[in-house]
Amino acid sequence: MIRLTLSRPALALLLLAGLTKPLAAQQKISPYLIGQNAWERKSIFKVKEQIAAVKFQAIRIGGNSYEKADFFSQAALELIDFVRASGAEPIVQLPRQLKDNDQAYKAIAWINGHMKKKIRFWSIGNEPDHKNQRATEEEVYVYFTKISAQVKRYDPEAIIMGFDLSSYKQAFLTRLLGGDLDVTGKVPGKPYYYLDKVTFHNYKFRNIDKFEADVKDLKSRLLVFNAKRPVQQQIGWAITEFNSHWLVDPKLDEDYQPYTFHNGQIYAEMYDLGMREGAFTICPWSMLEGGADREGTDLSLFDLENGQYKPRSNYYHTQLLARHVKTRYLSHSPNTKDLVVIPTGDETGIVVMILNKNKAESRAYTLDFTQKNKLDARGVIHINAALEQSLSGIIPAFSTQLLVFDEKGKLISKFAYSAADAEKRDGPRQLITDQKAN
Repeated sequence: MIRLTLSRPALALLLLAGLTKPLAAQQKISPYLIGQNAWERKSIFKVKEQIAAVKFQAIRIGGNSYEKADFFSQAALELIDFVRASGAEPIVQLPRQLKDNDQAYKAIAWINGHMKKKIRFWSIGNEPDHKNQRATEEEVYVYFTKISAQVKRYDPEAIIMGFDLSSYKQAFLTRLLGGDLDVTGKVPGKPYYYLDKVTFHNYKFRNIDKFEADVKDLKSRLLVFNAKRPVQQQIGWAITEFNSHWLVDPKLDEDYQPYTFHNGQIYAEMYDLGMREGAFTICPWSMLEGGADREGTDLSLFDLENGQYKPRSNYYHTQLLARHVKTRYLSHSPNTKDLVVIPTGDETGIVVMILNKNKAESRAYTLDFTQKNKLDARGVIHINAALEQSLSGIIPAFSTQLLVFDEKGKLISKFAYSAADAEKRDGPRQLITDQKAN
């Protein structure tokens, strides 16, 4: 049973006023936050409708296989159309090989001019620090500045992203962000900058602790440059590839396997990190690859069974957030090891995702929507929504809940999803709520 406690009529005016004013100071969430990667050129079209059903906001078209000069072809156009058909905005990779002879400019002119695709977001290069196509910092400086200048000559409003490092490398970034190979300044003689978003990747992790540390370090670096840049031209950040591993490795425990329920909760935590720390986008790798057979490099959103692509936990966790996320992130009591809370809200209502990561024990909780924003009792989670009301419930072991409230704080929907559901290939269940008002 879920019990909803409302304030007395004297507080009704606060509820009727909606959430617009109280939430004005909350963290605004990027409209491109919920992302993914699309690179597979064949089977991916078989899951077109399922991808559209997620409601992704941005999808990157890139990766090592596209880091070559002939990437821009009919195949690239088909992927762009695939992304747009899903309702998402494409982020298109520009290979480093386009740096000379105005090749990048010609590629942009072909895609946005002749083919009228109106791409706004471009990433330059892919994993220059990886053995697949390693480049020195000096080489990155050359190809990044050359390609960025060409893109912005064609479209000064384009958003340029880099450097898509395979992992967060402080020494690498120190040289390119304010060091001897600085790319944070303006293109000479122009009013626009080379760099708009700093991007990086990471794989093989069981929790997001390292991402937390890396993002904080990066944001502290960017503060120096953003102090000198107009508000509309601040350098942002994004994670454009990640997964709990880069392959299915049976020697590792299940926390590293990309097909587990845990992996779906990791996806939710990564989107949460992006919301509260102001990411431009968070793009896991990837939609579909490796045969969806839980072998090799299968990092997909789907399992292929009897000719059907069945969504995994990472698909459903993403879909729950993407379909219900509001425009602002709400500050709240600190998360614990076992219980992670992801609250968003705006004038239309509040949505709270709760993750119970404990594999053996359920957890009782109380969501307090006042502005106290402190942890003053076991199980009480203060969410800064400026509403004098609370809700109590229980979340079973190793499961996820999503609670949807209207603009007055009335609980209107609840979704429940568990590791047992994922094991059976079932999706989240929408529950009828038992609620009482005082």
